[in-house]
Amino acid sequence: MAKPNYAAMVQQLNLTPQRVVDAIDDLNDWVCLHANFVTLQQTIMNAVAGRSRDLLIVVIGPARVGKTTLFESIAGMTDELARQAGRRRGCFRFSVPPPDHRGRFDWKAAIMEAYALGEEILPSQKIVYGDITEGAPRRSSVAVSGAAAEEALWLSFIKNIRLEKLFTIVDEGNTIPVTLSELQVTRAIHALKYIVAQTKQPLLIGGTSAIRHIVEHDTQLKVRTKVLMQNPYGDNKVDEEIVRLFLEQMEDRLGPEFCEPGCLSSHAKEINQGTNGRPGLMVRVATDALSQHGGKHRLNWPLYKKYLDLLTEYAGGDLAMERHVTRKPIIAAAEAAVTSKARTSGNAPRNGRVGATKNTNGPNHPFA
Repeated sequence: MAKPNYAAMVQQLNLTPQRVVDAIDDLNDWVCLHANFVTLQQTIMNAVAGRSRDLLIVVIGPARVGKTTLFESIAGMTDELARQAGRRRGCFRFSVPPPDHRGRFDWKAAIMEAYALGEEILPSQKIVYGDITEGAPRRSSVAVSGAAAEEALWLSFIKNIRLEKLFTIVDEGNTIPVTLSELQVTRAIHALKYIVAQTKQPLLIGGTSAIRHIVEHDTQLKVRTKVLMQNPYGDNKVDEEIVRLFLEQMEDRLGPEFCEPGCLSSHAKEINQGTNGRPGLMVRVATDALSQHGGKHRLNWPLYKKYLDLLTEYAGGDLAMERHVTRKPIIAAAEAAVTSKARTSGNAPRNGRVGATKNTNGPNHPFA
């Protein structure tokens, strides 16, 4: 059988021109600090700069509402404050990685990402400076086990946070209870508790409604937790005006070459309803339309509405349901008690969660 002629197949494709791809990349990299960020930014930065007793800060909101953008702005401002104080950086940040090959929280991958984003060389890659008679500096060639290397990486991470007084930012925290088993979720929670207990520095974690599992799990952690909600825009007049301004900024970012002026901002109400008030989805619909038709057409309202209707058809109900679940009151806020007294019999089932199953006053080292 003859091998397919992939070169001929490529020639038949109508690929998006590179200039349109560059415009889409620029739009995806665009950080717009929209109005819903202002209160959260102020609260989080005061908790960090003022050394609040709330050492764990949890931001809950539905997908594509702007949590990652919020965290990027918090990281940028924290680093800037650190540079003004004469320090090199102000935070470590990472996204929750997939589980490792044993189904555990992959702290090695998380810490390596934190070091990479902080432009910090890994401890295992640092040069060893020996005696001057030994010649040029060399890298350490000491053979250690995988567990020892993981332990050393973790301890260096904790040491850097404590000595440099760094703020830790964890994005996509909702994947902890979603991808890990109950036991591994418990261990991951103990590891987060270990970070704040050993460093006395705040830790910010964000995600969708699934992250409530982390907030509700441990009583000692709960009473040191500040829970913040990042909601989508509503259908009131104030939010509609904010969405219109947001779309105007997006049109300006694309420019007249790729977007007809006013084509989106003049339909702010319909776009707000179709995306369920989520700025991330407003940008996504624009990039979907440009990636398919940007080589021939500028972004206009009929083109945008085509992909907005597709989004509403396939995901409108899910978006509304997720928004409803996320906005439910969080029972495990700092003032509420979530524990209940256990039965006297060791074999009888418990009435409810009673906090951690191990000594919560212990160090709770994640690899113990």
